[in-house]
Amino acid sequence: MTDINQLLSSLKTTPSENLESESIEFKNYRNSNSFYNSKELSDEISAFANKNGGKIIIGVKDSSEIKSNQYIDQLCGFEAIDLDVAKERINGKLKPKIDLKFAYYRFENKDYLIISVPNIRHSLVSTSSGKVYIREGKSSVPAEPYQIQDLVNSLQTYDWSSQEVNEVDALDLLNNQALSEAKIDFATRRKINIDDLSDTAFLESISATKNGILTFSGILFLGKEETIEKYLGNYEYRFSWRTNNGNLIINEVWNECVWNSIKKAKEHFNVCNQKQNISYNGQDYDLTPLDEQAFHEAVLNAVVHRDYAIDGMITINYKGDELIITNPGKFYGGVTEENISYHEPRHRNKTLAKLLMAFQLVDRAGMGVLRISLNSLKYGRDFPIWKESLSSIEVRMPAEYIKPSIFILTQKKITDCSLTELFILNKLHEVGSVSINEIEKDLKKVFKEPWTEIEKAINRESMKQFIHLKGNNDGVFITTTSIGNIWLDIPNPFKEAVNSEKHVKLFLHLKKYKTANNESIKSLLQFSRASVTSNFLAKLKYAKNTGRSRTSQWSLK
Repeated sequence: MTDINQLLSSLKTTPSENLESESIEFKNYRNSNSFYNSKELSDEISAFANKNGGKIIIGVKDSSEIKSNQYIDQLCGFEAIDLDVAKERINGKLKPKIDLKFAYYRFENKDYLIISVPNIRHSLVSTSSGKVYIREGKSSVPAEPYQIQDLVNSLQTYDWSSQEVNEVDALDLLNNQALSEAKIDFATRRKINIDDLSDTAFLESISATKNGILTFSGILFLGKEETIEKYLGNYEYRFSWRTNNGNLIINEVWNECVWNSIKKAKEHFNVCNQKQNISYNGQDYDLTPLDEQAFHEAVLNAVVHRDYAIDGMITINYKGDELIITNPGKFYGGVTEENISYHEPRHRNKTLAKLLMAFQLVDRAGMGVLRISLNSLKYGRDFPIWKESLSSIEVRMPAEYIKPSIFILTQKKITDCSLTELFILNKLHEVGSVSINEIEKDLKKVFKEPWTEIEKAINRESMKQFIHLKGNNDGVFITTTSIGNIWLDIPNPFKEAVNSEKHVKLFLHLKKYKTANNESIKSLLQFSRASVTSNFLAKLKYAKNTGRSRTSQWSLK
């Protein structure tokens, strides 16, 4: 820890340059205007934040300006300024904003402004112009590309939730009721005699403690409110429910441990999610407007992936027609809005994730996003939409309507539907046909190889009763069968072309083998003459050919 008094005393006889280090920098400004207009100050802060943190002491002249070795003249002090304004203005020159500490230190009748810069482990810190700096010895320099890559790599291995709080008795910092409930739940899941499981053994087994020392994840999960605020920060939650006509039914903000917060969120959710009676084909069904598992997965996803190193709250906002869940932070470990459905899961808070896995609150296989999608589609709704803003991530789940036919079909006739099967059924509802190209395009947001998933769906025996492939010159389509027409409310079924089977056969062949020449197509489709084959191929809008006459090759567009 830097002794500011000793450091300032040394400046009476020592050049400031000799006392600067990887964690100490001296600056001097004529007045507040020159301080606020300084470009180099944000460079220094970026460098400290990306290295190991440090202190910038304002009010000390550079030793090169001192004559005749009168080093005591280095000690100038700095005028009084509003520290809250200073913090806000200086942070405005950084991306992202960080928790700078501004304080004055009085030394021999002069005031010195001390800026304490933390080491930031959750993000690179750049200037507002986008430049990244690092500390090399006594100097702050722009980071080279390889150094930026090293910094990025170190961010991905950092686990905020694994940090420790070394107190004498970890149990004193925990919420006793939450601890008791969690231990009973854990013992029940593991079929352990509760009397054989001590509190300390329980905490160690779920990674709330490490060798008896409480981790940040343990405090987040089971800590008292005052413990969380003292050691970690003020992590709030908000649940609001506003009806379609604007009435605010629920609006509560709280800042309890994760165990209690999950319970409270579920209590509010259950109030919103009362069963409704729906009539379909002469039968009554009791359905809830929202899917409980999708809600559970989305909330836990926000808890485990939020960035606890920045300010903000987890918000759950039910507006009648949609449910929006938001958490502070940005996507992590290569995940983006586009690939979140199929990217390998990456946990920013690995120790917290491990703890939640012990209660089966978070899936080890990273299936949370898939389940959110599945349980939205089975209600006949669209895919959830994930969006990243400057400082938060939100998931929007449609909640206004239910397609009874989809829900009942997938509960009664085609159980355990895959995401692709549910998506196809939703696309067919009240329409009766959808092109393979359209399905593939939509599923690229979810799967790397959408055609592989489509093949599995159309070849599943329980699906064949309701859907099949049909083709014409325009393309190949997934269409409803006569039974599917009834279940999916199809008023105008797809009109099948006379040569539909040939279109399907050629399409599947080109999907599998990529290309085919006229002769092989003639054989595949059992045409009698080459001219008939050429006439058939010339009308296709879903295939193209390259080359001429017999050497030409056909492929899908």
